[in-house]
Amino acid sequence: MKLSITILEDETTHVAQLKQLLEHWGQQNNISISIRHYFNGKDFLGEKYDEDELFFIDIKLGASNGIDIAKQLRKDGFGGNIIFLTAFSEYVFDGYHVQALDYLLKPISQEKLEQCMKPILRDMETSYHIYQTKAEMVKIPYNKILAFSSYRHYVDIITQLNDNKSCYRQKITLKNLQKQLPKEFVRCHRTIIININKAIRLTCKDITLSDNSVYPVSETYLEHVRQVFSELLNI
Repeated sequence: MKLSITILEDETTHVAQLKQLLEHWGQQNNISISIRHYFNGKDFLGEKYDEDELFFIDIKLGASNGIDIAKQLRKDGFGGNIIFLTAFSEYVFDGYHVQALDYLLKPISQEKLEQCMKPILRDMETSYHIYQTKAEMVKIPYNKILAFSSYRHYVDIITQLNDNKSCYRQKITLKNLQKQLPKEFVRCHRTIIININKAIRLTCKDITLSDNSVYPVSETYLEHVRQVFSELLNI
């Protein structure tokens, strides 16, 4: 497996430390890592990057603002993972406005990094859902699926690639479908299964996913959804 990483960080010491930790993580998980580094947003501006690039962005990036850089990435259609670096915990919640995967408080430890990289590793090891009709067969990566929603004898498969949402309708029951799915797919309602890795907010009535779509959570499933979501946040 391969992973391309871009680091935007203006402190040389922190860059060297993060590179070392990432290379160690890659060796442990048999992942080939390529790392690019930029000291500021100006140097990065105009550079090409992969659709599945992983970004580590310092929130306070010298004269630049890491949040603004992340906003521009999202505006340009980047749907991959962004992890913020910061020495100040009060800036953490700014990251939710750009659907950041996580944040790392400096100085970074191997343990903190590994915890942060768990959902990325899960995505890299993921398999596919096979959507099949008489006319076509489509291999849909699980990490691109937001939710499954049932309607009578059909299930809508709701996916997102960058800013493009698509829906595939398959003739199958939600009960039979759930037996085929990996554990990150959690039932939150009689008619809905969501990808818990895409969840960013949970209330007693609904759950919000990374594309800002909101799905109902029924009382029957609330406790289980809350437990799985808490485990994901390491609470």
